[in-house]
Amino acid sequence: MCSPRPRRRATALAVAATATFALAGCSGGTSGKESTGSSDALTTFTPKGSGAVDRITWNVFQGEPQTIDPFQSADYTPNMINSNMCETLLAQTPDFQIKPNLATSYSNPDPTTWVYKLRSGVTFWDGSPMTADDVVWSMRHNLTDKSSFYGYLYSNVASIAKTDAGEVTVRLKKPDYLFNDELASFAGVVVEKKFYEQHGKKVGTPGVGVMCTGPYKFDKWTRGQSISVSRHDGYWNKSLPRKVKNIDFTFLTDDSAITSGLLSGQIDGTYGPPMAGLAQLKASSAGKLYSGPAPLAVTLVVANHKGAMGNADVRKALQVAIDWKGIGDHVYAGEGTPASLQTVPAVYGFAKDDLTSYADSVKTDGSAKTDEAKKLLAGVPADVKSKQISLVVPQQAETQQLGLAIKAAADKIGLNFKLNVVPATGYSNYLYDPGTRGNTDLLYTQFWPNIPNPLDWLGLTAVTGGTFNQSGYSGIDGLYAKAIGTKDDSARSRLVVQMERKLHDEMNPMFSGIQLTNDVWLGSKITGAPAAFDYVYYPWAAYLSGTGK
Repeated sequence: MCSPRPRRRATALAVAATATFALAGCSGGTSGKESTGSSDALTTFTPKGSGAVDRITWNVFQGEPQTIDPFQSADYTPNMINSNMCETLLAQTPDFQIKPNLATSYSNPDPTTWVYKLRSGVTFWDGSPMTADDVVWSMRHNLTDKSSFYGYLYSNVASIAKTDAGEVTVRLKKPDYLFNDELASFAGVVVEKKFYEQHGKKVGTPGVGVMCTGPYKFDKWTRGQSISVSRHDGYWNKSLPRKVKNIDFTFLTDDSAITSGLLSGQIDGTYGPPMAGLAQLKASSAGKLYSGPAPLAVTLVVANHKGAMGNADVRKALQVAIDWKGIGDHVYAGEGTPASLQTVPAVYGFAKDDLTSYADSVKTDGSAKTDEAKKLLAGVPADVKSKQISLVVPQQAETQQLGLAIKAAADKIGLNFKLNVVPATGYSNYLYDPGTRGNTDLLYTQFWPNIPNPLDWLGLTAVTGGTFNQSGYSGIDGLYAKAIGTKDDSARSRLVVQMERKLHDEMNPMFSGIQLTNDVWLGSKITGAPAAFDYVYYPWAAYLSGTGK
């Protein structure tokens, strides 16, 4: 269950730049990054290498995970590690395609049946072959175990059965044309049945680890220090380079410590290097910084319809008053560009042509439109407009700057706006706990979906029962249900556009904010990693190789 979550890599700009930004409400200036947001400036893969490397250190910016059990893995840190150990039936590739993986093929003989042919010759790290029994057990675990983050994706599943030695059949209660694609997330993870039955709830802990089929196998977890993995030499996919033999995943979260480690070579690589250190990293000969496309959006979620945010004109006025372009340039160091829709292009998937056309029709440069905002507010009743609007952000440099920019925009158009900054370690409670959230009107989120499919994004954020539909918005429920049950891609695509149009017109329940790129830093001795944001479910480390330096 990939979800909106606060970005834990706190980032900062120079003090002078921050002060200017806050006073100017994000207006004017550039970040100094060339071709910001342009596809020409982005790369899917870093350059290939050929040399072997015995050991590298890779930092995971969000800190130490609580578990590496893939069924409970749904955030940057555990996924960045697990994606190299535990594989899925289908795979989402760095170019945002969904392709066969542990399942070599699948078929849909009738609207409520999916049949999966399994890859032969796949072994777990202990040498045991992957069987249909392991696949059935893994899928049923997602279906029945309440602790699994991915169980909700099995809501339409009636049964899962082994129907041949290398075949598994899933029968649905009703047609669901999102389910199959979701098997490219940990909804489709395959683990060893006997290992889980032996270790139970201890799976994923430091003393037990996991047992999977991926290119790297669990070695050791030293609490507070690192998780070490080593190459699985019996791995089935010989097309992946797998030139790095051992990887130590470290858990530094301090910007200065991470930047220093990268520059000194103590850390060989990281996704999401600190923005506060980008200038130093770009100027350094110790490695290279790459940017790739990503399904990432920084947005505001409408969490409360009972206050002023219940009025569509107030929502739209605030959205157009915010200088999203300035936020992308200054808060996100030029790596954020205004998003036309709530869903970003990297996940348009089967609806790419239709969504691109609609997005182009409503596209703006993202600059603040104060006069337009004031016109929208002119017809709003005074008692509505005067209600206080509260926004909660985590106490990190970039999110505080974001909050100040939004408050400046709200103040400028006469809204009664309050910014609340809370400790970063407790911010997730506002997203997940209604009691903590209370009557908060707006929440900061940085959102990424499970898979490159717009229905996944919409189902999480804008449908009744969606994990991150905090306000209980129900405006697209009917269209969504129809789309899920529609087999034809073109017809389903048109339904997606109808949903996006309604969400955009209402600016509900999520603002169209900014889309982000993905950064990866590679020290001078390694290369080959995907630069695209694909490290949460795909074995990115298997592409690493040496540079010969």
